[in-house]
Amino acid sequence: MNYKWPKTFEEQFEHYYLPKGLNNTLILSDVHIPYHHVPALDEAINYAQIKKVDSILLNGDIMDCYQLSKFQPDPTYRNFGQEIIAFQQFIQVLKEALPDAKIYYKLGNHEERYEKFMIRRCAEFLGIPHFNFHNVLGCSDMGVEVIDDQRIIYMGKLAVLHGHEVGIRSINVNPARSLFLKTYKSSLCSHLHRVSHHPETSLDGKTISCWSTGHLGDPHPRYARINKWTHGIARVEKNDDGDFEVINFSLLQNKLFRT
Repeated sequence: MNYKWPKTFEEQFEHYYLPKGLNNTLILSDVHIPYHHVPALDEAINYAQIKKVDSILLNGDIMDCYQLSKFQPDPTYRNFGQEIIAFQQFIQVLKEALPDAKIYYKLGNHEERYEKFMIRRCAEFLGIPHFNFHNVLGCSDMGVEVIDDQRIIYMGKLAVLHGHEVGIRSINVNPARSLFLKTYKSSLCSHLHRVSHHPETSLDGKTISCWSTGHLGDPHPRYARINKWTHGIARVEKNDDGDFEVINFSLLQNKLFRT
């Protein structure tokens, strides 16, 4: 029997599955343009060229969106328009260095500052396609596919998220263990700017492994001069059955070291 419930505003929510045939993915995260660390980015792209990656996942907080922050931003810092230009230059470098790699852009909590700013200041423009974040950046014109709405990305059997989606704000032992306690699934996140790995074995003998990746931004920004952050990148190899290997790197003195 169908009952006469009031109209529901429930939204459809689906995860994102990286297309089949892309089996060699470079993961870059927490670049925080325009506060990026150039030597670390150079090393990351040199490595990607050697490994001939077929795809690049920009796993959140690629832009800083500093002036859109609710935390009283310094007005003398770069404005949002300048950040957009720097982001477009960043994408152009990726496309020139790795012309055959498809680029995917997963939005993180810093990119979400844009929509929150619009809600606070410019709600009248919400819903106008021209003002959507990815249109403002020109992602379609640059061939960049945007993954928004806090969707989890699946690379085969590996779940990839930025980290803020599951509420990771604190670190229990290390970020990868914090991710394990949130997901209980083999997964990878960024967000906390630290490289770590946490494996556990279930009662039925299955291994669950979680990873966190490092950042590629300013190692000592004004808001966190003293920290325990690590520069880093990751690469994921997978086969058509969904089995995968995570190669997680720290960047120490701008040189790659596998963890």
